[in-house]
Amino acid sequence: MHKYELMFIIRPDVDEDTIKATRDKVQSVITENGGEIIDTNDMGKRRLAYLIDKYREGIYTVYTFQAKADVVTELDRVININDNIIRHLVININEK
Repeated sequence: MHKYELMFIIRPDVDEDTIKATRDKVQSVITENGGEIIDTNDMGKRRLAYLIDKYREGIYTVYTFQAKADVVTELDRVININDNIIRHLVININEK
């Protein structure tokens, strides 16, 4: 299993229930496919460096998790379908 870090940005105009549902969906994709979430960091609303889909702000969330590579593929697929997430990035952070 590899150690990954996922950062995603949720649209700023959604309500708290949608934010929670979006975060729960991402967590469930990781855990249901055999991954383990190590750390969660809900960073809240922050200003973006540049406009993304006409948004100046976004709600940031960072997860650190362990999983196999196929979990990351499924995670990318699910996040790309979700209209509430405007950007995401998954990086492999294994120590050498």
